Amino acid sequence: MEKDQNGQLYEPSSALKGIVSHFYHVFNNPDAAPVIKHVSPSLEMELIFNFGPPVKISYNQDAPGTLIIERISIIGPLKKMLNYKLPANADAIVITFELDGFYRLFKVPLTDVTGNENYNLSVLPRQHYLEELWRALKDLEDIKDRLQMLNHFIAALAVTTEDAVKPLLDGEDYFHNPLIQPVKAIAADTGLTERSIQMRFQKYAGYSPKELLRFLRFKAVINHLLNLRDDKPDIFDMINKFNYHDQSHLIKDFNYFLGTTPHRFIKELKGRQFYLTGQDKNRS
Repeated sequence: MEKDQNGQLYEPSSALKGIVSHFYHVFNNPDAAPVIKHVSPSLEMELIFNFGPPVKISYNQDAPGTLIIERISIIGPLKKMLNYKLPANADAIVITFELDGFYRLFKVPLTDVTGNENYNLSVLPRQHYLEELWRALKDLEDIKDRLQMLNHFIAALAVTTEDAVKPLLDGEDYFHNPLIQPVKAIAADTGLTERSIQMRFQKYAGYSPKELLRFLRFKAVINHLLNLRDDKPDIFDMINKFNYHDQSHLIKDFNYFLGTTPHRFIKELKGRQFYLTGQDKNRS
């Protein structure tokens, strides 16, 4: 993906390994027209600091405006396509967390988090820290100074990974092998019950192993379509290639994750301000 004229990705410091996936700075010029962006689902938790005008957001095919990001917002786990409308003079930083990174920073179980919501800060135990941090960040003009402050803040408050999470992290490769049932494999490695593994995913990540498998397959489909040169997908080839039962099964996933169909995705979203999170990390 070419560099986005309204956004820039930055890697976190080494101290945040396993906590933060990346930072994303979104912006728009003071005299520019509003622009709408579309972000593919990622199952990630996001913490957003907005220093400019309110940003309207929505999910799937809803027009931006049903939800508003004003100063500080929490979104995730991102299970459906996110749309956001950047007004003139927009200026915000999005912090995208690793599997248990959000939990490590806030110690808030994600068991009851459904995703696709704009959560109020009242759900967090350290909301006053965030308010103070927002004010300090807003006073800084340089994005690198802001990122340095964020790196220090998260490194200082985040706790180490709990022992209960380690089997999930150790079993990550199982989810990329279609010949293995990940939950059964992790259970065999650890002596845990399958139910225990499922509950840990919900607590620390906010989604189930089944949801993760479904998402990873769909992400592979999206990558496939983004790399097509002729923009003429062979639906039945995709069904076989990605182990879908039939055409309706494939379309059902497109409708769930993006609110559209494969052909409409090609026609209306591909190459038109649609992005995969973390797709273009710029090591700055």
